[in-house]
Amino acid sequence: MTMTASRITEGVVRRFKRARRKLVRLNEAKIREALESCGAFKADLLLVHSSLSACGSIDGGPATVIRALRSWITDRAALALPTHTWSYPDASGVAPVYDFKSTPSVVGTITNHYWRQPGVVRSQHPSHSLAVSGPGADELCRDHELRETPCGPGTPYLRIAEGNSSVLMFGATMDSYTLYHTAEDAAEAPYLYMPEQVTLRTLGADNVVREIEMWRQDMSVPRRFEATADWLVEEGLLVRRKLGLGELLFIPSARALHERVVEEIRRDPLFLVDEKARAEVSRRFQVN
Repeated sequence: MTMTASRITEGVVRRFKRARRKLVRLNEAKIREALESCGAFKADLLLVHSSLSACGSIDGGPATVIRALRSWITDRAALALPTHTWSYPDASGVAPVYDFKSTPSVVGTITNHYWRQPGVVRSQHPSHSLAVSGPGADELCRDHELRETPCGPGTPYLRIAEGNSSVLMFGATMDSYTLYHTAEDAAEAPYLYMPEQVTLRTLGADNVVREIEMWRQDMSVPRRFEATADWLVEEGLLVRRKLGLGELLFIPSARALHERVVEEIRRDPLFLVDEKARAEVSRRFQVN
């Protein structure tokens, strides 16, 4: 297939998907029904990874999704959404200044809507910020930017993974599951970080720009996060529910999943590495 033909085909596929999404309309009631089918919400916090368009056309957009989520978990629980910006150094080695009050999230329309809402606290970490509202939001986000890793010890993500938390993939796949990186860190996966720290920059609430030395995750190592969904269902750690064109993946206990995956990585250091890349990663990092 020529380059021109390939582009035409891709364009047709994109237009078909857009047209199909418009035909599947979802409102707050339908979203709430799907959420409630996962069971009564019992945790202290819900972490949500999201894709606005994956399930269909949602009346009212991101605000509708947030209202449905809040209605399900009630005000007694905190609601957290990753608002990653990946503000890494450019080719010259200089990182952009991350401003928690203005830098857009790059992980979805819903996240960009959420962190701008009244009462939502956003952490000041330059690459992996988190937006939270509800009980304990300030404490959860505090000092995130002072940690040497984005998702490891002392970060909101480890606190979520070890706490009384649930996780929802709203139209998103397990490929977006940030807490897998937290598990890789806890299990000391040999491939997780780049060999040298990077210098990031963040603008604090006092309007002072601070430089942060951080271990950046090595994303050149292909992962099989998405492929773990069926295994998680078999393990009783994940509930799948259909919603429009997509699905909800609900993890009732982030702690149970975290402990199980850490156990597997300690048994097999390449447990979360893509099957096709295992041999190369094993050679590269000298994993027996």
